[in-house]
Amino acid sequence: MLNFTAFPVKKGFLLFSIPNILNLLSQQLYLIINTIVVGKYLGAQELAAVGNAGSIIGVFLVISGGLEMGCEIVIAKYMGEQKYQTIVSTIKGIILFAGLAGILMGFLPVLLQQWLFRLIHLPASLWAFTGSYMAIYCFGLVFIFIFDILRAVLISMGDAKTPLFLVLFASCLNIGFTVLFICGFHSGVAGAAFAAVLSQMAGMAATVWAMLKRIKTFPLEKGKFVFPKAQLSELLSVSYPLMLQQGAVTLSALLLQIFVNPYGSEIISGYIAVNKILTFFMLIMIGFCQTLTIFTAANSGAKQFGRILEGYRFCIRFATVYVLFLTLADFVFDKQILSIFLDAKKYPDAAGFGTTYLKYSCIMILFSALKNVNESILRGYAKMKLFLLSNFSDLFFKTALTALFLPVLGLNSFWAASAISTCIAFLLSSCFIHDHQLIFRIKKQ
Repeated sequence: MLNFTAFPVKKGFLLFSIPNILNLLSQQLYLIINTIVVGKYLGAQELAAVGNAGSIIGVFLVISGGLEMGCEIVIAKYMGEQKYQTIVSTIKGIILFAGLAGILMGFLPVLLQQWLFRLIHLPASLWAFTGSYMAIYCFGLVFIFIFDILRAVLISMGDAKTPLFLVLFASCLNIGFTVLFICGFHSGVAGAAFAAVLSQMAGMAATVWAMLKRIKTFPLEKGKFVFPKAQLSELLSVSYPLMLQQGAVTLSALLLQIFVNPYGSEIISGYIAVNKILTFFMLIMIGFCQTLTIFTAANSGAKQFGRILEGYRFCIRFATVYVLFLTLADFVFDKQILSIFLDAKKYPDAAGFGTTYLKYSCIMILFSALKNVNESILRGYAKMKLFLLSNFSDLFFKTALTALFLPVLGLNSFWAASAISTCIAFLLSSCFIHDHQLIFRIKKQ
C-alpha cells in the first residue's frame, strides 16, 4: 500500500497507476468482449439494443459514479491526515447509503421503460431486445453500486492491486458467463444481462471481504457504531457536483444517441463500436488522472504542494507522448481495429462511418487527455465548481455543435463537434488552474 505523501513522485505514479490502469482496462475489456460476442454472434440489431440500454442505464448510475469519485477524494484526504477512525465510520455509512440508492435506481428505469424508449427515439424493432436487457441488468444495480464504491475506497487508501484482482475476477466471470449464455444456452441479449448481474454480485461479495480485511489493519478504538452524519455530509458535498457531472456526461451521451438513432441500426452499431474503442484508448490516461486526483487530495491535506506540481508536469508530458502514439495507430490500423467489432462486408455502412469517425477522433483524444489532467488537479483540490464549469463546457458544446453541424456535415458532425468542444474545455480548465493560483500556490511552496 503506497503512501501518497512520501513515495518518489515519478516512480510512485507508475507503481500505482499501472495496476490502476490494468483495473480500468479489465473493466473495459470485458465490456468490449461482450460487445464483440453480441455483435458477432447475435447481430447488429442486438448490438444496437444493448448499446441503447447501456445509455439509459448510465443515467441511473450517476449516483454510483459520483460517490465513487467522491470517496477517492475524501478518503484520500483522511488518509493524508491519518484519521483512521473517521475512515471506517464513513465506509460503513456509505455502504448503507449506496445500498438504498442502488435498490431505488434499479426500479426506476424498469418503471419508466416505455417513456424512455420514446424519449430517445428508439426504433420499434429494438424495443423488445432493449427492454429485456434493461429489466435483468437493473436488478443488479445495487451490487454494482457497492462493488464500485468499495473499490474506489481501496484505491484511495493507496491499494491499487486488490481492486485490480477484484475486477479481473469479476471480468473473467462476466466473459465466461456471456459466452456460456449466448453461445451455449442461446439466450440472446437476456443472457448478456444475466452474465453481468451474476459477475457483479460475486465481485461485490469479494470486495466486501477485502475491505473487512483491510480495516482490521487500522489502529482503531472499540466502540458502538454512530452514523457518520458529518463525514457523510462532507462526502456528499464533494460527490454531489460529481454526480451532476456524471449525469451531464450521461445526458450528453443520450442526446448524441438520439441524434444517431434515426440513421438506423447499422450506423448505430458502428457508432457504439467506435465509442467503445475510444473509451478503451483513453483508459491509460484516465488511470493516470485518477492517480493524480488522489495524489493531489492526499498531498494537499499534508501541505506538500511541490509534489503536486511534479505530478502534474509528469502527467502532461505523458499525455502528449501517449496521444501521438494513438494518432499513429488510428490512421494506420483504423480498419483492422474496427473489424474486431463489425464485419465490414456484412455491414459496409457501419464500417465506413466507423473508420472515418475513429480516424479523425485523434484531435479530440489529444485535447481530452490534457483537459482530464487539468480537471484532476481541480478535483484533487476540491474545486468542484471550476471542475463542473470545465466539464460542462465540453458536454454542452459537443451536444450543441453536433446538432448544429448535422444538417451540413452529416455523420462527420460527431467527430468534428467532439474535437472543438474538448479544445474549448482544455483552454478553460487551463485558465482556471492559473487564474485561481493553484500552480502559483504550488510554486510558492
